[in-house]
Amino acid sequence: MFATSVIRKLATSEEMLAETHNFVGLAAHVTGPVDIDLLSEAYEALLEAHPILTGRLERLPDGRHQFVTDDLMPDGIEVIELARPDAQPPAPHFDQTESLVALRVIIADGQAQPTLYVHHAVADGHHMYALIEEMLSYYTDLVTTGRVGAINVEPAPQSIEAVLADRGIEKQQRSGIERFMPALFGYDLPPTRRAVATETPSSPVRVPMASCRLSESQTNDVVAFGRAHDLSLHAVLSAAVLMAEWQLRGKLSIPVPYVYTVDLRYFLSPPVSATGCTNPIGLATYLAEIDAKTDLVAIARDIAENFQNDLDEGVVQQSRLHFSPQYVGNPPGLPDVVVLSNNGLVPPVRTPPGVEVTSTHGELYFAVSAGIDIYFTQIFAGQLNIEYHSHGPEPERSVEAIRSLLCEIAERHASVS
Repeated sequence: MFATSVIRKLATSEEMLAETHNFVGLAAHVTGPVDIDLLSEAYEALLEAHPILTGRLERLPDGRHQFVTDDLMPDGIEVIELARPDAQPPAPHFDQTESLVALRVIIADGQAQPTLYVHHAVADGHHMYALIEEMLSYYTDLVTTGRVGAINVEPAPQSIEAVLADRGIEKQQRSGIERFMPALFGYDLPPTRRAVATETPSSPVRVPMASCRLSESQTNDVVAFGRAHDLSLHAVLSAAVLMAEWQLRGKLSIPVPYVYTVDLRYFLSPPVSATGCTNPIGLATYLAEIDAKTDLVAIARDIAENFQNDLDEGVVQQSRLHFSPQYVGNPPGLPDVVVLSNNGLVPPVRTPPGVEVTSTHGELYFAVSAGIDIYFTQIFAGQLNIEYHSHGPEPERSVEAIRSLLCEIAERHASVS
């Protein structure tokens, strides 16, 4: 037996992620040689720098959880060599009562693909990118100099509740969800694709994912299209996703509720570091009224204006004090909610000479077998990537519909520029 030390109890925003045993994976698609022994040393340095990663979750008698740590370290790198490039690796095993982190390297056709897995109660997407960037930086030091420099040991990240309290941000009357009230129990709705299963898996299982990637020139044209209309990329992407959703839902006269994440690191003062908070995420809402005459630019502009108003009034900043993203299932009486998390422009990571991260992909694991439905977008290495993690039918159709709309935008801009 190992003596345990309590790090802290989970906040409400983190509890929902413990209840669903939610792990997130971030895979780096790498070209060039990877030394597994040195990568293992880099992984150990990462764990030393972030002791929270060596912990686990302990369930309390009241059903809540706390972060605890002991002398038992997480397992080392799991290396899996595939016999064929198209072969599927075995599913990873996750148990939050044993570990909050794992590192797996898939070797296919002689090429390594490191994937870092972290419990979502510890890290959001931005936090995850920072961790894998830090690990690859340690790896680069080991390859090029033979050693890792001084390691800065970070304290356990704060919860979003603690971060907001430290900045005097309190719960207001508005949450943003009231924007959906006109659509609540107001329509004859088709069956939800976010239906919850009656049986719960014994351990987290991967949510099916479909994805697409635009070329660098297409990505540049989509970004330029937004700039030409004084719109952010996020507003353009949001409008494209909502238009595609409306089309796939049969072009019905039913509004499309939309929830998207907002990285509060960019909007809080003093700012929050990449790894200083577990999930410093706000939530913004929009109710899309779409018909055959709806213009994508008009929706994008309306989304942007609604967001700016909510930001100016402080609604987005305190939204998590009202509610958290509903990853599993859909609120009764409401049309299926579209959820989008846009990671924006991801900077290149530091790697040794001859090694390059050409792309990334995400993986979601929950102890549920139905009810998950969420989009992720990002630009990495100059290319816009769209991922759709969903238990719904034919996720490829959704991704293709969005890709088609974005390609139309790119072509439209290229033809007039």
